[in-house]
Amino acid sequence: MARKREGREGREAVDGDLVRAMAELTARMDRLEGQMFGAAVAVATDDDATDGKANAIFAVSLENAVRVLAALSSTPRLALYRAALNGPVASAALMAAAGLNTTGQLYHHLRELVGVGLMAQEGRDRYAAVPERIPAVRAILRAALNLAQIAPPAVPPSPSSVSVKAKHVPLSSAPEAATGSSA
Repeated sequence: MARKREGREGREAVDGDLVRAMAELTARMDRLEGQMFGAAVAVATDDDATDGKANAIFAVSLENAVRVLAALSSTPRLALYRAALNGPVASAALMAAAGLNTTGQLYHHLRELVGVGLMAQEGRDRYAAVPERIPAVRAILRAALNLAQIAPPAVPPSPSSVSVKAKHVPLSSAPEAATGSSA
């Protein structure tokens, strides 16, 4: 009976250590995700909103942030980034992953990702995601996905709200009018 109790207490101690380690890792990840490319990013909290600090982030120059967001706002670039998360990938594999048809398209997108420091060239024809940047990219994408979920659905404009200047063509002669011939 004493051995069972000792075994149970040992497992509880290990479980407690694991819970503490997980909490420390989670806090560390939160701190890392709150940093963007070496510069601390202001993270607004509910308390900041009452102190007037919530918009402090807009007081700094946003040019570099715009460049990073522009680099991530392309489906092919996100596909390239995703393909290179686990280490260097050859250009041919990157082209296939992003569904690109030419090397010109590939290098256009890679130039943007490398230019903002999200990817790096590793050797002659291989590219990889910069490991230090991955937590920040995850945070950006997580925020974008959250915003996309709460965004109102796209509703096509009603016919009455669209003003189109078009020549009235009777339905019976619509195909002829479209081809430019008359009967």
